[in-house]
Amino acid sequence: MKFSPPAALFAAVIYSLLIAFRTDITVYDAFFALFLILVSIKEGLRPLLRLLRLNLIILFICATILFFHNDASYALLIFLRANLILSANLLLITPHGKMGIYYGFCGLRFPDKFTVLLFFVIKYIEILGAEYKKMRDSLKIRCFNPKTNLFTYKILGYLVGMLFIKSMEKAKSLHHAMILRGFKGKLYPFNTHPLAGSDTLLAIVLVAQTILTFWQVI
Repeated sequence: MKFSPPAALFAAVIYSLLIAFRTDITVYDAFFALFLILVSIKEGLRPLLRLLRLNLIILFICATILFFHNDASYALLIFLRANLILSANLLLITPHGKMGIYYGFCGLRFPDKFTVLLFFVIKYIEILGAEYKKMRDSLKIRCFNPKTNLFTYKILGYLVGMLFIKSMEKAKSLHHAMILRGFKGKLYPFNTHPLAGSDTLLAIVLVAQTILTFWQVI
C-alpha cells in the first residue's frame, strides 16, 4: 500500500514527535510502525534492510552509553526510539524515491523559497553522489589500494579537491540553465500526488496511535 507524499511526510513527522518525547517505550508505541510493516510486505521490505545498516550506528551509540554511563535502561530506550522512528520514516518516504520529500512539502503548501531550496539541495546531493561514484570507480580500475601512508592521503586529498571543483562547475552550469529557462524563484512540479483512499486509513491509524500515546502519558 502506497500513500501520497504529503500524507506520508505529515504522518512521519507526527509519529516521530510522538516517539521522540517518550521516556518509556511500550508495545503500544509500536502500533503505527507495525501497521506500516504489515501494509508494506507485498511491496517488499527493502527499507528495513537499510534500517539494519543504520543500526550499526545506533548500536555504537548504545554501546557508548553503556560503556561511559553504565545505564542499560537508557541505552535500550534510545535503541527502541531510534528504530521505531527510522522504520516508520523509511517505510513512508522511501517508496516515493529521492524527490518524495520535495513533493511532500509541496503538497503541504510550504513556502516556495523553502521548496525550491529543498529541490536544489536534493538534486545537488544526487549530482555529487554521481561524481563521487565516478571517481571511486576510476580509482578501482587503477587498482588503488588505500593504506595508512602519505600516498593514500594525497590521493584522498586530490579526490576531495576534484569533487569540490566539479561541484562548483556543476553549480555554475545549473545556475545558467535555470536563468535560460526563465527561473523566477518558483518551481512548478509536474508530478502532482493527490490524496488517495489509502491516506484515510493512514490518518485513522495515526490518530489511534496519538490516542494510545497520550493515554499512556495520562
